[in-house]
Amino acid sequence: MQIKSLCIENFKSIQRLEIRDIENALILVGKNNSGKTVVLDAIRAVTGNYQVQESDFNEKKQNIEISMEVEISKEDLQQFHTRGIVSSYKRYDAWERDFLKKLPTFEEEKLAFVCVINRGGQIRYDDGMHKNNQYIPMILPKLHFVDTTRDISSFQEDLLIFQKAEELSCLRSNACIFNEAKSCNHCFNCIGLINKKSPEELHLQETAKLLEYKIYQLNLNDFAIRMNQNYQKNGGVQEIVYSMQYEPDKLFSIQADVWQEDLKRLGPVEKLGNGMKNIYMLSLLETYVEEEKRMQSIIMVEYPELFLHPSLQKEASKILYQLSKKNQVIFTTHSPNMVVNFTRGQVCQMALDEEGYSIARQNVDIDNVLNDLGYSANDFLNVDFVFIVEGKQDKSRFPLLLEKYYTEIYDKKGQLSRIAIITTNSCTNIKTYANLKYMNQLYLRDQFLMIRDGDGKNPEELTGQLCSYYSERNQQDIDKLPRVRPQNVLILKYYSFENYFLNPEIMVKVGVVESVEQFWEILFDKWKQYLHRIKSGVHLQEVLGKDLESIEDLKAHFEEFKIYMRGHNLYDIFYGPFRDRETELLTKYLELAPREDFADILEKIDAFVYFDSRKKD
Repeated sequence: MQIKSLCIENFKSIQRLEIRDIENALILVGKNNSGKTVVLDAIRAVTGNYQVQESDFNEKKQNIEISMEVEISKEDLQQFHTRGIVSSYKRYDAWERDFLKKLPTFEEEKLAFVCVINRGGQIRYDDGMHKNNQYIPMILPKLHFVDTTRDISSFQEDLLIFQKAEELSCLRSNACIFNEAKSCNHCFNCIGLINKKSPEELHLQETAKLLEYKIYQLNLNDFAIRMNQNYQKNGGVQEIVYSMQYEPDKLFSIQADVWQEDLKRLGPVEKLGNGMKNIYMLSLLETYVEEEKRMQSIIMVEYPELFLHPSLQKEASKILYQLSKKNQVIFTTHSPNMVVNFTRGQVCQMALDEEGYSIARQNVDIDNVLNDLGYSANDFLNVDFVFIVEGKQDKSRFPLLLEKYYTEIYDKKGQLSRIAIITTNSCTNIKTYANLKYMNQLYLRDQFLMIRDGDGKNPEELTGQLCSYYSERNQQDIDKLPRVRPQNVLILKYYSFENYFLNPEIMVKVGVVESVEQFWEILFDKWKQYLHRIKSGVHLQEVLGKDLESIEDLKAHFEEFKIYMRGHNLYDIFYGPFRDRETELLTKYLELAPREDFADILEKIDAFVYFDSRKKD
């Protein structure tokens, strides 16, 4: 469920502002006081997350009107039905009829309405047929808002709330089941005894303890593990510890603490540094929305880059990008690091008109946006050729391949000479778009190669999609972009660059495995353990129409294996233990590996005169 269009009238600094064709992400950029936060507050007001004040009305004290169109998919409708939202009918067809009766303007997966707020604070939702349709607020997506105060307590409470029922309070007792004179320390040693009893034999205190244990074990413990994994992946350095509150008036509420390794004790999570608060709150959101059955939400963040080092800003951007795959993400920013993973269509520039009212500019010249954010083209000075690659590891691994087959790759200082390698999560995000514009301005023109992971997909289709995308952008931004043609695009033969380093005979010579037989044994063992269950493993079995049932089976389909299996998972199996020697090992590997192992990459590079003239004998 997503907001697709928004029109705001008579609210704070906005006289009338419209944003159309909103995607799964909306990034608001612009100078201070241009109205970015006002847009956030308007959306919050519609969803009940913001209380409109007297000062929010314009000088004429006209009603605030916020028009919105939301997209409601068939999957959303199924979720509404399961949760009994709008209608309580158990049969889906009966529920759907009742839903359409109560929301008669819903059609073609879209619902449009106007939220009208008067000076008395009254809110009504006008759908064109009803001046106040009471069912509209029921179907609006839940909004999770992170403001500039970074108030962990209220935000955390919203996400960590567990099933509560007031009637359960009477079941609570803080006495130990084995010794009523002692207080319960929540060791759960009583669970073994309780499990031996039938439900009819359990007394109230035992029932309460069993419920308490189940909720903790099945919910909180698993959540805590996943949250800490995300937090530490995203740059967190401490462990977050969750504990349940057992006082009757705080039944099943959650307390979060930070394990302080130096002091060997817990401390309140509120004492985290401001930067780590940011990362923790985003990691908490990431963990919360991972659950497949969770309904889509709107995730809204004010300046996610606050208090973050540039490297952590990029991590925050990655988190928001991942969140946007399943939820709608809306945030404001002043940092170019926060927009690099998103496309041009997801960025909206806020500005002031001649009368000082906030306006929104969509599909604006990217230069204006980047100037607002302080982006510069310095990285392209004295550069003759640009590689655009998807993985950040490729920036260090790919030059090793160039050094093997071409001359004049490095200067005397060991830096790349007249070659730039730009890493990006996607060949269609705003960072790639901006780089292409600057390359055009610096007359690099077609001297670039986009290298995209194969991902187990049809390479011709992927190439066509990429070329079509930039062809459409060029129609909007005439003469500002170089033409992206098939010769400027390389779709890797294998799933990713890592899969080119899986020749077992070469791996033996390098010292990564002891023998070719050991390579196949390890790989087949990992396949049986977990590789067959991951997404790319499932896809491989669908392609083959069968499971890999033996080492000989694996050998027979190893080419398909490298094409359809995610490279990161395979590479780490063998090269993970050698992280501190990775460059040395890969350099040696390239020295020994036959050229045909990298033929698709090298043939594409050779097609450029710049490299053809630099080929080694």
